[in-house]
Amino acid sequence: MNGPPRISGAAWRTKLISAGSRLAVTVVPVHGAPPASVIRRLIVIKPASLGDVILATPAISVLRDAFPTAHLSLAVGQWSLPAARGVLGVDEVVDLGTFGTPGRFGVRDLPEAVRVVRHGSYDLAVVLDRSPLVAVAALIAAVPWRAGIDSAGRGFAHGIRVPWVRRCHEADLYLRVASEATVTARNNEPIPPPKLAFEPGPVARAEADALWEASGLGAPGGPVVVIHPGGGANPGMTLNAKRWPAGRFGDVARSLVHFGCRVALVGDRTDSAVVAAVSESAGVPLADLSGRPDLATLAAIIGRADAYLGNDSVPVHLAVAMGTPAVALYGPTDPHAYGPYAPTDGPYAGRGIAIVSPDACSQRRTFRPGPIEACDGCRCVDLIAPSDALRAVVGLLEAGRDRLGISPR
Repeated sequence: MNGPPRISGAAWRTKLISAGSRLAVTVVPVHGAPPASVIRRLIVIKPASLGDVILATPAISVLRDAFPTAHLSLAVGQWSLPAARGVLGVDEVVDLGTFGTPGRFGVRDLPEAVRVVRHGSYDLAVVLDRSPLVAVAALIAAVPWRAGIDSAGRGFAHGIRVPWVRRCHEADLYLRVASEATVTARNNEPIPPPKLAFEPGPVARAEADALWEASGLGAPGGPVVVIHPGGGANPGMTLNAKRWPAGRFGDVARSLVHFGCRVALVGDRTDSAVVAAVSESAGVPLADLSGRPDLATLAAIIGRADAYLGNDSVPVHLAVAMGTPAVALYGPTDPHAYGPYAPTDGPYAGRGIAIVSPDACSQRRTFRPGPIEACDGCRCVDLIAPSDALRAVVGLLEAGRDRLGISPR
């Protein structure tokens, strides 16, 4: 939208790290996948964002099925603990603090991470992170079997290296790592159709039910669409360019109400201003369920809805995991990598829609390993018209119109 992406200082740093990693790649020998009999304890290391932890759930499911009697730990950064606690098949959640969190950790954090991993006496480490420091932690901790992503040589510490050389969905990339790590244990059998999964738990579900009823959404009426107008903030990166304008969310909300829907706004406490702006712009009654900091409760709320609309952020992936048809809006980030995970052969096929303009910088840049590089002053998400989002949401609702009874007023 505003010219080609520039090569930032972070990109040059990435190039230097990759060059050093390629020099180290010959030092650590590769190995094949372990048999199921030798894996008593395994750890999945995924320290980054909340959404990435949800996208790792298909991979974790494959590991759980391949090693059914093994103790499975999921190690995440402190920011991502709420997401990790809802992942099925995990025996223990390990808190890595700031280790692996972009912009929040460095070499000085490595010894403590090594100590934590070594203390677990793991037989297998599956590293779903591109950082060479995160990868090397399992090597220094003397975990005998190690699998992970090899991004431009930065996976040199892994014995099983899955190259990241082409554009693909993050969930599929993680799934490839789990598949390679379990191929022997599965006797080369194919993995079942993948899907995201998240379990809010009974307390969160009860809280969501109470909020739903208190807002009047439990009464008979039209289908409920949950809108999340916030997002774009994670430790190490704040990308407000992901956010579609509040006024456009308001336009869509108003149209949905005209079509007989009920609209509920969600978001955490930091989203209060944008939620208020959407409500004011809509000019029609909307249910305000925002300000709830509990991720599990948010997931349970979204799970009760008939459709979801939002920016590229963790609630999109929660919607998919909870089985709620979702529409997500993209500008600087690529939905081919971060869109609603709905493989054509999976149980969610056809119920996840990503909207992005072909002129967005995410669609014009060529693939290369490294961090997201938005164009200068990026507002590529603004290229999406309210009518595009409205059409997608209504299309998902109409797919279930016999059940929902949607009709224009």
